[in-house]
Amino acid sequence: MDVDVGFIYTHERNFMTPLVSSLAQSAHGVSMRMILVDNASDDGVDEWRHAVPGTIVVRNNRRLGYAANLNRILEASTARYALLMNTDMYFVPAEQCVAKMVRFMDAHPDCGVSGCRLYRPDGSFGFPARRFQTLKTIAARRLGMPRLYRDTVNSYLYRDKPHDSIFECDWLSGCFLMVRRQALAEVGRLDERFRKYFEDVDFCLRTALAGWRVMMNGQTWCYHLEQRASRKLFSKDALLHLHSYLRWLAKWGLHPERNIRRIPREEPARRAA
Repeated sequence: MDVDVGFIYTHERNFMTPLVSSLAQSAHGVSMRMILVDNASDDGVDEWRHAVPGTIVVRNNRRLGYAANLNRILEASTARYALLMNTDMYFVPAEQCVAKMVRFMDAHPDCGVSGCRLYRPDGSFGFPARRFQTLKTIAARRLGMPRLYRDTVNSYLYRDKPHDSIFECDWLSGCFLMVRRQALAEVGRLDERFRKYFEDVDFCLRTALAGWRVMMNGQTWCYHLEQRASRKLFSKDALLHLHSYLRWLAKWGLHPERNIRRIPREEPARRAA
């Protein structure tokens, strides 16, 4: 199997049919399987399980957090690549995003994690590739001071890079992460101590620390119906974001990128031997 595509269902019924139907048509020429995590939902996922042959359903007896559910996908996956996705996304079949991402990973054997361009339904760009946050980034993004720290925000979002370019980045949004199985075996699962937020940042950093590249593939794209619940300063999600950031600082400090040292990867033929 080339790729296992996994996502979590709790109660997002209105998102599921557009996602599943468009996914089934976006992987021509590659072998794909779907992994559905039923996060103790009230209505189940059976109506979508036959959209992709060989679909695996993982059922939770109780509701788990985001990182824990992603780990359930990774545990069930046996394909060369695992694509972790949010449910509030969908593809344009003619773009063949999943197939292009598989070919991208095949062409970059030292890439452990990759992502693609993400667009909101209104056509605005989602900036899925990010640099590690700094205190200035937090002030600009969370305290409503983007004009004061405009250069900081531009750097954080890689606004110096054309949207359709290919480049190495610090981290990628967890709503769309293609993970190489060989890298996963070295890096390990997502850190479930991050209840929500920063589990993707942490995973990308650990991937880089293991010597794998984290790469943005701007040569393909899909849509994300972005629901930034943490945007409001005084909200439960904003507090969760702050809590995760403090955990991140405690774990990695203010400058985690200083610990990254590029380790030459073995040639694909040697790795497969």
